[in-house]
Amino acid sequence: MQGSKVRLRAALMGTSLMVLLALPAAVFANTSGPIAQTGGMTATLPLMGSSLKVDVKLDVVGNITTVDLDPIGTYEASKVGPHAVTFDSTDGTTQVKIKAKGDKLSIRAKAGSLAAFIGSGTWSADVFGTGAPTNVAYTVGAAPDGTPTVKIDSVTPAAGVTFVTPAPETKTGDEGSRATAKVIFSANGFMKTLKITVGVSTEGTHPASLKIELSGKDRQKFSGPLADLLGAHMWSGHLCDGTPVSFTYDVVDPGTAVFGSATAPATVKTHGHGFSVRFDGTKTRVMVLLVPQEGTTWTLKVMGKTDHCRGTAAVDPTVNTPVKPGAGGGGHNGNGGWAGDQNHRDGNRDIGGWGRR
Repeated sequence: MQGSKVRLRAALMGTSLMVLLALPAAVFANTSGPIAQTGGMTATLPLMGSSLKVDVKLDVVGNITTVDLDPIGTYEASKVGPHAVTFDSTDGTTQVKIKAKGDKLSIRAKAGSLAAFIGSGTWSADVFGTGAPTNVAYTVGAAPDGTPTVKIDSVTPAAGVTFVTPAPETKTGDEGSRATAKVIFSANGFMKTLKITVGVSTEGTHPASLKIELSGKDRQKFSGPLADLLGAHMWSGHLCDGTPVSFTYDVVDPGTAVFGSATAPATVKTHGHGFSVRFDGTKTRVMVLLVPQEGTTWTLKVMGKTDHCRGTAAVDPTVNTPVKPGAGGGGHNGNGGWAGDQNHRDGNRDIGGWGRR
């Protein structure tokens, strides 16, 4: 996926040279741009004393195109759609769900007990769309009292990606217990979070679960002296049908972001030190703001507004397992009625109040 190009002085990057950075940008579909730009992810799950590999691929606008399981075992797909795929084992002991919706891409496995998930696993993705993977290793365990534990064993980031690993969090209540480990990735003004959660509920036919989720919003932010932000910039992304679009802009003295030109008809409105762009005939919008801070510091923000893409044709993904009759998701983007839809809508409203619908 293409991205913005922002010129920053060396002081912002800890080097003595002026650099030109290729930056990710929003992709407009039911899945957010930062998620779509990964192209998917691969995870190995400790499951039933063995290892299950789940490989998920996304297209440029965030639709699921392929999901492969290894080994296939007795799994068969019970739901196959552009934003949700579900596999069930024929004996009913385990279930695996993949969801790509809003600002999240997740793999969730369910089983009858925590013991099914004890062991080590891995996760890998091209987190910021640079062409190189970032790899994470983790381990699921059990505390002496039987509650779940999870820890990050190692992180091998792609070039240009930094990360932090907060201490794992645990929670126990009347409904069960869970443990969560996180890795927070940063690159070129963007942030994404990987969460690995293992939990045990007090009810249900599959009370134990292991969920691996990558989240990332259409937000980019740089802060520094105005001189470090001056110059030509470019934003690029896609419309719902995959059509690439872009526009140029300049940051100029005495502190304003000025629109240049767009590759498709667009309506531009000025807002203080910045502007917003809406591509005509779509709900695809981007806001660029240059905000003065204390002293000589300025912040450059680029915020994309994700289009729901209702009614846009989307092909159901392929899977490498048998498929139950009627498992297809209908081959379109829209509100398919599953629980993730509300999270998607909530996430799209959370851009500082801008552009609410």
